[in-house]
This record gives sequence, C-alpha cells and structure tokens, in this order.
Amino acid sequence: MSSEINRIRDLVGRTKVRSGDQTEGATDLPLDHQLTFCPSKEERWTFEGDHVYFNGTDVNEMVNGVGNDIRYLSGLSAAVDQYRQHVWNRGGKSAAKFNGAIEALLGKILGKLGSIYDGLFRGVRFEYSNGDLWINDVNPDTVLKLYMLKPTSKARCYLIGLRNKLGLIINAQNGSARYDGVKPAAEELFRKISCALDQIPTDDAGRALPAHRPS
Repeated sequence: MSSEINRIRDLVGRTKVRSGDQTEGATDLPLDHQLTFCPSKEERWTFEGDHVYFNGTDVNEMVNGVGNDIRYLSGLSAAVDQYRQHVWNRGGKSAAKFNGAIEALLGKILGKLGSIYDGLFRGVRFEYSNGDLWINDVNPDTVLKLYMLKPTSKARCYLIGLRNKLGLIINAQNGSARYDGVKPAAEELFRKISCALDQIPTDDAGRALPAHRPS
C-alpha cells in the first residue's frame, strides 16, 4: 500500500491530461480494453468487479489508508478523473457500473478533502462512515463505552473534549449536506456523553457515585 501511495505522490505533477491521451472514440474495442488506461510504463488503471484498480491495488482502499495527505488526495482525484476522461474518449460513457464507481470514488475523495479543510479552519475534522461518526480520527462511541467500563478523571476530560467538538458540529451554520447529514448522529452522541458524564470518576477520592437516575 505504501509503495502505491508514494507512486501516486510522485505522479501528482503529471496528472494533467497528456496530448496523447485524447484518443479518438473507439467503441469497437472490447470493453476490457476500453476500461484499461496506461498513461505511462509506471501506471495501469483497470476496472474489474465494480472496483477501480491502480497497478493492481483497489483505489478505494488507497483512499481509506492515506490519512489526511491533502497533496496525495488531490493528485489521486485528478488521476481518477483523467482515467474517466480516457474511458469516455474511447466510448465508455455508457458503462454504467464504471461511471458509478468513479463517481463514488471522486465523491469519497472530495468528502475527505472537505473534512480535512474543515478541520484546518474549525479544529474539528469529522467523517460519518458505516453508521459511525469519527472526530479527528477518534470514534466517540468507542471512547464512551470505555468510559462507562472505567470512568476515570482522565477519561472524563477526554470525553468532555469530544462532547465540545460534537457541539461545534451540531451548531455549525455551514448549510452543507455534509454537515446536515451528520447532525442527528452528533446530537445522539452528545446526549449519550452528557448522560455518562453524570457519573463521578472512580479515581476521585472522597466522592461517592450518585444514585442512578431512572431510565
């Protein structure tokens, strides 16, 4: 994975469409040829089983594993779009599965870039994936469960920090679908964390746990 990431970084400066890539329409070519793109000896883009591959590596896994490298993600986005343009030039505009996979990849990359930029300006980077809300690469629900098992002062402070970040997400006046889509999950987590913080940390000497509130 790291070798493919480094290769993409090296190719970032070469993501502009080369003059030789403007291939004339080739709808008479077999579909696998239409969906194969080799812009250089070091690059091979293919589409197999509803997945896009770069040099044999699933591009979706590359996006998941890259972290918050803006330069890499930007270069990858440009390279994916270049692959799409090549396929379109060869008669692939009607390849529904290919186009759907490309759109999903570009949307995922742009969403990740948007989250990174939000983090740079707001101090909160978040992502909602598979029903889980992640804040600055931390899953608040996991932290909450650990806190419930062992409520310590240190864990309490960390949980308060996460709750404050959730508050920023909830109160953000961004007006974008990305913010609006995570607000219900953020509000639910905020409520659960607030309830959990009613417990006094067990390592606070001289203080007793309050009686449990009725559910």
